[in-house]
Amino acid sequence: MFVFFSSNGNRRSSSIWIPILYILFAVPLILYPDIASRLFCLALSIGSFVYAAARLLRYARNAKHGWAYDGDKWVGIVFILIGLFCLFFWRVILSFLPLTLGLLLLLDGLMKLPLAIDAFQMKFSSRFALLASTVVPLLLGLILLLNPFGVTRLIIRFFGISLIADGICELVASIFDRRSRKDSNNWHNSYHS
Repeated sequence: MFVFFSSNGNRRSSSIWIPILYILFAVPLILYPDIASRLFCLALSIGSFVYAAARLLRYARNAKHGWAYDGDKWVGIVFILIGLFCLFFWRVILSFLPLTLGLLLLLDGLMKLPLAIDAFQMKFSSRFALLASTVVPLLLGLILLLNPFGVTRLIIRFFGISLIADGICELVASIFDRRSRKDSNNWHNSYHS
């Protein structure tokens, strides 16, 4: 669990920085949900405009050489429209946000489920922390999916709280995993001494 192999075959454990970033990212979501939701839509709009510009520039550059692909032009136009929609109709985008967040949390929990099952079967010391980091996103995702079009501000705060809960659970699981590996290495070294 939480132990990976790098390209040169060395063991390396999961990073504790991801759960810490979850927690740090969640604080503004809880404290300023209105601003965070508006910034989310603004970022979607800017991302759409940047992608549209890249496609249209590629179309224009290739058109000079006679290699123009009309798909680039139309994708660019569609993404300009998406950017404008996100910019001016951001409340519509936010109405779908709870459904999207619920699906993401549910997927996060479902992806961790095999790890949690393996941890219990192998009796890892971090199995309860991993179970919590699996069950919490599953439950929070299900709750969001059951009422996806509720109050957006509450959902954004709820997402922030769930990020903190998930980050804390993953941090605890990672710490337990590191301790378990350290204890295992100490035992291995003392046994072979």
